[in-house]
Amino acid sequence: MLKIDCEGMTSMSRKRFTDEQITEFLRQAKDGVPNKKLCEKYGFSVSTLRRWKELHDNVVRNQLEKMESTAAIVYLGIIIASLLLTIFSHKAAGVLFTLLMPGHCIYYIVRYRKVSGKFISSDNVFLSRSGRGANNVFYRLSWVFVFIILSSIVYAILT
Repeated sequence: MLKIDCEGMTSMSRKRFTDEQITEFLRQAKDGVPNKKLCEKYGFSVSTLRRWKELHDNVVRNQLEKMESTAAIVYLGIIIASLLLTIFSHKAAGVLFTLLMPGHCIYYIVRYRKVSGKFISSDNVFLSRSGRGANNVFYRLSWVFVFIILSSIVYAILT
């Protein structure tokens, strides 16, 4: 489970709920429990729940940005290595090294979907990946690359 650090609280304020409890509240909100009912049951305000959700969104957003920067380095590394192998070695070596790309693309797609789906109700998952602010270049590039590889395989089989 994802832990949320409630930083930004003044020294005067007392932390009433642990990070595990907050995570449980957010999970319940994701599962469809109305915000007002959660707040009444556990004794916190709707604005506090909104603040916790925003903190969580920032954590998820930071994870996705870190994944994207890591993916950029990996994609660039694979492309450069395959080009260098093609130039300085046999072309087959570069092609074989390029075959690592679909595996990494699928791995990246699975991780991205897992991280972006945290605490999002199942009916809104598509919107979280395709809506405003969800333009992750490497997620889309991974899908394009997987589609191209699958199309190439189908073409090779049919001809």
